[in-house]
Amino acid sequence: MSLSVALYAPDETLFGPGPYPAVVSCYGGPHVQFVQNAWGSATADMRSQFFRSQGYLVIKVDNRGSDRRGLAFETAILGAMGSLEVDDQVAAVQYAVSRGLADAGRVGIYGWSYGGYLSAMCLAKRSDVFRCAVAGAPVTSWDGYDTHYTERYQGGTPSSVPEAYAASSVMSHVGGLEGALLLVHGLVDENVHFRHTARLAQAMVEAQKSHELLAFPNERHSPRSLKDRTFMEKQVFSFLARWLGPHPTPP
Repeated sequence: MSLSVALYAPDETLFGPGPYPAVVSCYGGPHVQFVQNAWGSATADMRSQFFRSQGYLVIKVDNRGSDRRGLAFETAILGAMGSLEVDDQVAAVQYAVSRGLADAGRVGIYGWSYGGYLSAMCLAKRSDVFRCAVAGAPVTSWDGYDTHYTERYQGGTPSSVPEAYAASSVMSHVGGLEGALLLVHGLVDENVHFRHTARLAQAMVEAQKSHELLAFPNERHSPRSLKDRTFMEKQVFSFLARWLGPHPTPP
């Protein structure tokens, strides 16, 4: 099986040949394709372009469960959400490390919605690979999300397949979480309710795990006002730069 990967490498004339501190940009859920040989919002997004302009390698991979790769590829995560997606994100990082592009000790990940869920799961399950994560509006437990969406991919209800829901919950894996986690959420999110972030934050407290919370009282599933979006981008970049460090500019 092959995976489609996009690498946004910094300009060698400014930052040298690498390896670079790396940031994984993920979504990873059904009905979305991040990597394609075309110009579009998924491939030419400004955040990725900004990160590479600052000396960071950006990695994108369409893991199993993503769109437009056929039925077997898309349904591989059935009843096992938050498992194969993590494996494939790790494989993309390892590929970038093997090519001398990514610094294995300075890798972060960020995502929103399903991507926020996947970011949190990657840090919880593979803190040996990811040093930090930004989880935006994450679904932290699928028993609290829309049933018409969730039951298609979990293979049933929380009462009929409880083991699938338990295994796919971020809270089930908080004990293994090391590194830095930034949670970002709008308090009036009508899609992924803030309760998801609140549950994870409480689990982090109970496990005595440090975390940071960036809340937007007037925002819904993603910040829309210019001031809120500007503030969010600055905070996300500051957090990742703090934990990954800058790439030294060659003399």
